[in-house]
Amino acid sequence: MTNRTRTPCVGICSTTYGDEVCRGCKRFSFEVINWNGFTPEERESVWKRLEKLKTQIMSSRLQILEPEHLDKKIKHFQLKIKDDLNDLSKAFELIKQVSESFNDLEEFGIKILNKKQSLIELKEEIEEELYILSKAHYEKYFVEPLQRNKSIK
Repeated sequence: MTNRTRTPCVGICSTTYGDEVCRGCKRFSFEVINWNGFTPEERESVWKRLEKLKTQIMSSRLQILEPEHLDKKIKHFQLKIKDDLNDLSKAFELIKQVSESFNDLEEFGIKILNKKQSLIELKEEIEEELYILSKAHYEKYFVEPLQRNKSIK
């Protein structure tokens, strides 16, 4: 198990405005609030969920042709992308950071499957999809069970 002590926070928290899923980091409001009190296992569980969703989103949109080259270029450009992420999650973070300064990602060893889409459009699309999937996960695994429990009582 990776012991990631950092937070997924990206500094754009919408839970303070009442969102159950943060539009910035895509964590659930109770995860944002209780993060500092979480055990390492609880934190890792959140990280794994976010990585799994990012991997799901990215696997249909691009191919990592050269993982070593991706890591090399991330270091070269001094991008704030942690090396304990899987390659598709790194690509997700890469697009978020460089979509306005690069036209394609071949320099990073990445092949975008939909060449007609700009990186900015791709960034907006993947961010929105991650939010939708995170919200659906929250509804299915937290809201629905609570509602079922209330109706049983």
